[in-house]
Amino acid sequence: MGALGSFLANSPLFRLPESLYLEPSLRLLEVGCGRGSLLRMLNERLRFDRAPVGVDLSPAALRLADRDERKASRPSRLALATATALPFAEQSFDLVLCGHLVRRLSDGELHSFLSEIRRVLASGGLALLWEFAPTGNARLDAWNRWVIATAAQQPQLRSSRDLIGFAERAGFEFVRDAALRPFLLPPIPRASILIGNAPDGWLQR
Repeated sequence: MGALGSFLANSPLFRLPESLYLEPSLRLLEVGCGRGSLLRMLNERLRFDRAPVGVDLSPAALRLADRDERKASRPSRLALATATALPFAEQSFDLVLCGHLVRRLSDGELHSFLSEIRRVLASGGLALLWEFAPTGNARLDAWNRWVIATAAQQPQLRSSRDLIGFAERAGFEFVRDAALRPFLLPPIPRASILIGNAPDGWLQR
């Protein structure tokens, strides 16, 4: 998606700088960055000290992202990689973003992905994940799976509670329902979680 499509599909993310108190010193990674529209928006608004990084499994998407980056005033770094094997050292990032990707992962792959996020996330760092969610109506869920199946075969619709359970089993100390809304298009509910590696000496209440 281009900038307009990214806004319609991810509208709550455009308030991230204010809602998460983001600062230019943050080291940012987006997993499943596509054309990199969200990375560019955040980089233009915050002017990160270090170029944010985007990874995607699709060479075609990264070619489009690279083309768009050539026009950007503040370019990002892009890499071809899978979510379950991130090519970065431990504690490389302070913030990890991932949207509309986990529906493509099996339960085992989702656990591996969350373990990778925990590995590359610095102490005190946060990760924000969002995805299409079930409605509780079997027929509507079947329709929604058909609508979004063009990019993923047999997409998994998981609730925020489901994602919270996966994050807790992956060992995250800080786990919350992010309650991101509203998403404008498509008209399918979203699940979202905010998770993190607690800093030393931090105790969850």
